[in-house]
Amino acid sequence: MKGQAVYIAAAALLAAAAAFLVKPAFFLLSGYLLLLHVHRKRLLIPALAAASFCFIYVLVVDHYNKTALSGGRHTVLLRFPAPPSIDGDRLQAPVNVGRERVQLRYTIRTPAEKAALHAHLMPGTVCRVTGTLERPQPASNPYAFDYRRYLRFHRIHWLFLPEAIDLSACFRARPTVIERLVSLREAGVRRIEAHLPPEAAGIAAALIYGERRQLDDEVLDGYQQLGLIHLLAISGGHVTLLVSAVFAIAIRFVTREAAAVALMAALPVYAVLAGASPSVLRACVTGMIVLAVAWKKGAIHPLDALSWTAIALFVLDPYMMFDIGFQLSFVVTFVLLVHFPALAAVRSMIGRLFQTALAAQLAALPILLYHFYEVSVWSVVLNVVFVPLYSFLILPLAVFVAAVPFPPLVWLFSRFIGLTNTVVRFFSVDHPFSLVPGRPEPWCLAVYAVAVAAAWLFWERGRLLHGLAAVAAAMVLQLASPYVNPKGEVTVLDVGQGDCLYIELPYRKAVYLIDTGGTPELKEERWRRRMRPFSVGRDVVVPFLKAQGVRAIDKLILTHDDADHIGAAPEVLKAVRVKRIVTSPKALPAIQAMARPFSVPVAAASRGERWEEGGITFAVIHPEAGSQDDNNGSLVLFARLGGLDWLFAGDIEKEAERAIIGIYPQLRADVLKVAHHGSRTSTTEPFLQAVKPRAAIISVGRFNRYGHPSPDVLERLKQQGVLIWRTDENGAIRYFYDGKSGTFQAMKP
Repeated sequence: MKGQAVYIAAAALLAAAAAFLVKPAFFLLSGYLLLLHVHRKRLLIPALAAASFCFIYVLVVDHYNKTALSGGRHTVLLRFPAPPSIDGDRLQAPVNVGRERVQLRYTIRTPAEKAALHAHLMPGTVCRVTGTLERPQPASNPYAFDYRRYLRFHRIHWLFLPEAIDLSACFRARPTVIERLVSLREAGVRRIEAHLPPEAAGIAAALIYGERRQLDDEVLDGYQQLGLIHLLAISGGHVTLLVSAVFAIAIRFVTREAAAVALMAALPVYAVLAGASPSVLRACVTGMIVLAVAWKKGAIHPLDALSWTAIALFVLDPYMMFDIGFQLSFVVTFVLLVHFPALAAVRSMIGRLFQTALAAQLAALPILLYHFYEVSVWSVVLNVVFVPLYSFLILPLAVFVAAVPFPPLVWLFSRFIGLTNTVVRFFSVDHPFSLVPGRPEPWCLAVYAVAVAAAWLFWERGRLLHGLAAVAAAMVLQLASPYVNPKGEVTVLDVGQGDCLYIELPYRKAVYLIDTGGTPELKEERWRRRMRPFSVGRDVVVPFLKAQGVRAIDKLILTHDDADHIGAAPEVLKAVRVKRIVTSPKALPAIQAMARPFSVPVAAASRGERWEEGGITFAVIHPEAGSQDDNNGSLVLFARLGGLDWLFAGDIEKEAERAIIGIYPQLRADVLKVAHHGSRTSTTEPFLQAVKPRAAIISVGRFNRYGHPSPDVLERLKQQGVLIWRTDENGAIRYFYDGKSGTFQAMKP
């Protein structure tokens, strides 16, 4: 029976996930095979065979995904299989060292060197370079991008940091077929960049070659936030249009069989030229399967073609299943194929577009929430407008202006792109309307899966509103879950050289953020500036808050106005509703000016003030009212959380420490947030002897220029028998508590 391969593919992919030690996959696979035994007995044996093969295959592939290299200083011959990425003064590229790939990362020294490297490092270039091999860093914050895991999934185990790249020690080797195709792709992208304005060139390069390096970050984030990012990815629609057009032309000159064979040979070439992303590979492999069946004068059910494509790509690269593009591409395509009869029955073009966009959004919802933590309410409506606009106008126009950059058409294309980008900015930046449930837990993903499946069943019976209600109920359940959770937490985020502490009370009675960290603003020469420089607020703090499902912060406590404590506050204020800001007396004017555009009330706190929430009291024990000290004027807070006394010491130094223990001689703390990142002018011996902490947490940047934490401070802590955690070595430190007890977790034990 046609359309049955999907059952085999599902078993294979679930088994592969189980082999990667994704725990829920074991239970899903067991339940799935049980359902097959009950309802599809004749498919049980093929499904078991596929599952067994994929399980063993993953174990074997993962076992041999190891490195033969060792860390330290080496002189190597490295080969560039693709042009390096140059952003400001940073050059990055995966390069081949013998039979192994490493990730090259190099800081360019001069504009002349940048121009030379850009001109000479082409696919097939081989260079003799001396540098250091070091391990990539794993994720240091909850929900953060795990760079080490990402590189390992691309079979890369080392970063290579060259001391210099001497072009006189480079030569152009005979390029491979793939390298020639990559060179053609790069030439096509550069041609687009040369003839089109930057904003239009970024969209055109994304649509034709799958290259997004010229896209403005704000626009790209907007497309992603609004659920329109699929429009900037080469997908099945692109390939179907291309194959259909070429096939229709070819059969006028050759037989259908010859045309099918030629297209089968051309599709892998096109996949490389288009960037070989998971969506491109899915579309091209599916096209090849359909063409192969047609060549044999047969026919294949679309679901079977999709299923065999998934298995083929899995065999090609098992790690691809963890790519969000792979997940979205297959899940959304599967749902649209299954739901096609209902969509085809809709007579109105607008109605069909709306229902197609709604079906795709429902299918993608659990995946989007898992990876991005939020979903835009505008998504479905904007897809109804943007999908036909891109399909019938912008995409054909992009292909035409890339081939023939006729000035009037370039102007017209640029005007369309300017208009669409303005609309994207309007709905993503100026008037965002997103639901932020956070990252779903495994149980919640299961609830979403059941709710979405129920939605399809209701939809097929003509009760769409009932189906939407089921999905809405699942989302309400996730939104409500923090408010019935008896656990609270304290998390010291790794924000580099700065402070940022997240406190959530049980049942989410309150959410507090103590400082936000901040990225120092360094004056750089124009050529050194990167398109998307690292930002603590955008890249660490805001994603963490969204992943937690935090939509409002009860108190943003800014201990003082140093940039490494408040620099990311504007980004937090922009992304999350803050009910109130509390700061030190000296910092009050600066914080009021910063908060004014966001209409957030600001108040100064001083010694003796306290508040209680959920049975937990927070006390301000420093500074005194009217204090105008800088570091010594930092807010110092005391609270009892999860059976432990916590002292959050800001950036105070020895003078403030002396004052505190003089006023509070009985002050004791189980956990000390070490002051001023472990500076030698803080955490004095008298202070430690008075407070007697059992554990100390130091928020400090890796390889910071200040030499924090001071060896003297570390020695004093060790002499007192204090357990030390450092964010530069341990990443984020989390304390989960329930009632009068809790447990500590470090991201990097």
